[in-house]
Amino acid sequence: MVTVKLKPMFQILEELKPYSKVFVVGCQLGSGRCRNGGLREAYKVAGYLELHGIKVVGVKSPGGTCILEKIDSPQKSLLREISEKADAVLSLACGAGTQLIAENVSIPVKTGVTTLFIGVERERRYFDEYCIACGDCVISDTGGICPVARCPKSLVNGPCGGAIAGKCEVDPSVPCIWFKISQRMEELGELDRLRESTPARDHSRSVYPRRLHLEERD
Repeated sequence: MVTVKLKPMFQILEELKPYSKVFVVGCQLGSGRCRNGGLREAYKVAGYLELHGIKVVGVKSPGGTCILEKIDSPQKSLLREISEKADAVLSLACGAGTQLIAENVSIPVKTGVTTLFIGVERERRYFDEYCIACGDCVISDTGGICPVARCPKSLVNGPCGGAIAGKCEVDPSVPCIWFKISQRMEELGELDRLRESTPARDHSRSVYPRRLHLEERD
C-alpha cells in the first residue's frame, strides 16, 4: 500500500491562508488505511481549519482518489461539486490521487500529506517500506525479499560487509536485509543461488514518468 504522513497542521494552515473556501478530500484506500488521510483525519483537519478562520465547504473521502476520474458520473460529480463550492482543495490523498484531482478541477489543489513509500502494515500501527517501484524487480532471486528497498545501500549482490551481529551498520535497530535473505534462501534450500551474480539494475526502467498500458486480452 502507498503510505503517507499528515503534514503539520501549521504548515497546512499556511498553505491555505490565501483561500476562504476550502474543500477537504481524503482517500479511504491509501491515506485512510494508514490513518493519515481518511475520513476521520479529513474531519479533524477541517475542524482545525474552521477554528483558524478558513471556511470548509465540504469533506469527502472516496474509496479511491486515484480512480476518481473513472468513477465520476454526470449525475453526481464530486469533482464538479468541488469546483462549484470551493476556491481551493486540500487533498489528503497520495501524490497520485492529488495530481488526478488537480487535473480535473479549475481551482488550486494543495496537499496535506507527504507520500512516503510502498509498504506493509503491522499491528495496525507500524508501516515498513518494502518496495520503491524501481521497475526492475529482483525478489525472485532473493527469497522474495527486496534488497533494493530494504537495504539502505540498495545492494543487489550481497551485503556490504559492515553488518554487526546481523544488524545494519547504517541503522543498528533493523536487521541487515542480506542476513535475512541468506536465512530465507537457506530455509528454501537455495542458498547456493546467492553465489550467482545478479546483473546490474537496468535504471532505464525507472526513468520518469512511467506508464503501464493494459492491452486487450481474450
